Amino acid sequence: MKVLLVCERSGGHVFPALVLAKKIRKNTSDIVYFFATSTSFKKIIKTEGFKVYGKSFRKRNLMLEGFYRFFEAIFLICKINPKRIIGFGGRDSFFLIVLGFLFGIDTAIYEPNKKFGKANKVLYFFVKRVYCGFPQSKNKKIITVGIPLRDNIVLIDKDIAKTYLRLDKKPVIFCFGGSQGSSFINSIAIRLLNELDSDFQLVHITGKREYFKISQLYNKINKKTVVFDFYPDMQLLYSAADIVICRAGASSLAEISYYQLPVIFIAHPAASCHQKSNAAYFVKEKAAFLFLQDKFDFEKFKTTIKILLEDENYRNKIKNNLKRIKLAVDAEKFYKILYAS
Repeated sequence: MKVLLVCERSGGHVFPALVLAKKIRKNTSDIVYFFATSTSFKKIIKTEGFKVYGKSFRKRNLMLEGFYRFFEAIFLICKINPKRIIGFGGRDSFFLIVLGFLFGIDTAIYEPNKKFGKANKVLYFFVKRVYCGFPQSKNKKIITVGIPLRDNIVLIDKDIAKTYLRLDKKPVIFCFGGSQGSSFINSIAIRLLNELDSDFQLVHITGKREYFKISQLYNKINKKTVVFDFYPDMQLLYSAADIVICRAGASSLAEISYYQLPVIFIAHPAASCHQKSNAAYFVKEKAAFLFLQDKFDFEKFKTTIKILLEDENYRNKIKNNLKRIKLAVDAEKFYKILYAS
């Protein structure tokens, strides 16, 4: 059987699809194809040995791109002739799911976020099943599955992780801005190093665009920093960390819940504010702090970091609250619910 997995442009769409694809390949004789429109993620998918389709556009024009995607979807369905199509969110998946449904193909979508994206709100009516990362209101069509962890997300002894990264015993803040990096979070990290008088170390993933500029700035700051443009072995960075500063994408939240790390989310204002909804789920459980980018208060943010750094008992209380959040799911269970059931 041929299966088409349809992704958008972010890691939050691509990584769950890759987790599923690897399990399908391992457990069945089915052939998996990808539709993905990010040049960088296409490379990752190809490296994993999967055929990937989808034209990438440097600049987005919704009308022209929508026109192209419609005929692209017809072409791919005729070319691949899939028996199942599973969408992982984003408007790039829209026509493949709708046309697949109209052509009688078994269709489903996976929504990793607490709040449904615009495309998935519409696609809900064109699929037989809707799989969700976060718990949703009960519905015969909706199945809560959780958010899958990548293969390399495992817990490593903290001392071993710190030694590998050449860090000492001081508290470690791990800061990153998603798969593409975040200029806003990068600027906050630099300011934090300059203005916070607490004793700490910083591990920072900057993204490729600003790596050189930030690494040069860090050379002038008298604090221990470890900086990467991209780092594939996230398990080392999480395991070494005491506090995390990051966006509130679904994959990051699953990883935070797995490692049970006190976290400050800085929600991105785009994408229908789904990051705000994701983070609010953690805040309600008193398991995280949330700051909005468009209403960011640096002094309040700095005070929150200072309290977390200097009060280990407070950090442990947050870790206990994180234990109540059952968001992360292993790859095998994700496969069994999404595909083998």
